Amino acid sequence: MGYLTRTLIRRKWESNRRLDAVRLARQPLPTGVEVLEGLPYLPGGHPMHTLNLYRPRRVEGPLPVVADIHGGGWMYGDRELNRAYCMYLASQGWAVMGMSYRLLPEVELREQIQDVFASFHWLERHAGTYGLDLDRLCLTGDSAGGHLAGLAACIQLDSSLQELYGAVPLAHPFRALAIAHGVCDVYRFNFLKPHLDRAVTREYLRMLFGPAGPSSPLWGHASFEDTAPGLSLPPILVIASEPDRYYRQSRRLIDWLDRSPLEHETLLWTRAQGERLTHVFEVSHWDWPESRETNDCTLDFFRRACSASGETVTG
Repeated sequence: MGYLTRTLIRRKWESNRRLDAVRLARQPLPTGVEVLEGLPYLPGGHPMHTLNLYRPRRVEGPLPVVADIHGGGWMYGDRELNRAYCMYLASQGWAVMGMSYRLLPEVELREQIQDVFASFHWLERHAGTYGLDLDRLCLTGDSAGGHLAGLAACIQLDSSLQELYGAVPLAHPFRALAIAHGVCDVYRFNFLKPHLDRAVTREYLRMLFGPAGPSSPLWGHASFEDTAPGLSLPPILVIASEPDRYYRQSRRLIDWLDRSPLEHETLLWTRAQGERLTHVFEVSHWDWPESRETNDCTLDFFRRACSASGETVTG
């Protein structure tokens, strides 16, 4: 069953890769944006240790920053996957960093988090060079990237998690966190028929935690509900849509946040508003009216969070 499940997962992401290649080749790109491509954030020349930096043209002064973590089931995608989405955010007056990170099964979850934090530290080392205002630093991620973003925000604030993951915290706090269609509960996916869902979840857990599985020190410290309690997290925006095949993941996160003391908002698209508003639609189709509304709401949320922290955002 394990071999068949791995084959099913690989075929699924290969299909996504082909579909995304067609979409990206045809998709118009936002204008008025400078793109710095393939900047290495770690030495050694690994192609997944690179990032893109997007900046609005003809905008002076230190820029507020969005760090974006792409999705892809932890095993697909790179810094190019969210190019159009990042360019749209940048066209609205923000500097945006989108990184590649090593993928399953080459590495496990711990190494992915280390890559993500290494890209954050690149921002700190190069803020002066590229005119970045890290006092106005916000974090977002979609799908599996939403999981990594939520986990990174928790690790940033918790020394025990930093030790577990081998991650060094930033000197600058995240002012806001946006989780878009996040798959934040890695122990139960809840989007397939029960027997298949259990098999896919088991295989992913093997890849995320390695052969140790439940004996891994990370077990019980990997989902948002595991790591967020007791932390003073920044304001959180959850973006979700009912037609999303992973909607039950978003619903679980929303319900958990509603029971928590954490400051949060929800942007929820219903089925009545459009069946096409499926998984990460606002990232994959930046030029749809609903996507522009969603992404503008995200940036407004970030502006308000930065303003509440005493920082003024004009982007």
